[in-house]
Parts: sequence; C-alpha cells; structure tokens
Amino acid sequence: MSNLVIEVFANSVHETTVKIPLLVLQIASKLMPRQAIAAIEAKGLNVQEIINAAKSGEVSGNILDITDHKDDARIVISVV
Repeated sequence: MSNLVIEVFANSVHETTVKIPLLVLQIASKLMPRQAIAAIEAKGLNVQEIINAAKSGEVSGNILDITDHKDDARIVISVV
C-alpha cells in the first residue's frame, strides 16, 4: 500500500515525518500537522490538490520539495 509522506526539516534537523496511507487521503488534511499545512500553503500551494495528485495513482516519488533558505526550513512531500 502506498503512503503520502510529509517530512519537515528545520535548521537542517529532521523534525517530523508523517506517513498517511493513500486509503485515508480523504481526511489527510485534517491529520497533517498544522505546521506542515501552513508552510505548504504559505508557498502558494493547495494541500487538497497535492492529495488529489497522490490519490490519482499517476504520481510516485517526491512530488514537492520546498526549501526556505532564509529560515533554513524544508518540507518534502512524496508518495511511496
């Protein structure tokens, strides 16, 4: 079974990993850490669109990799 994986890094330290089975992606936005959602949406990305892409089955591997050099923060979203 595939998972949507969200990894949050701050100051080059891997702080959080969230793995969500694709079967529960309908409620994934409610399960994701607020920090991850806020960081993604602050970059102008729609969390629901990411969920839809992952559920489609047409996407695998890293689908989003955001690096904020100013704050030394990074978020990686992948389907594995």
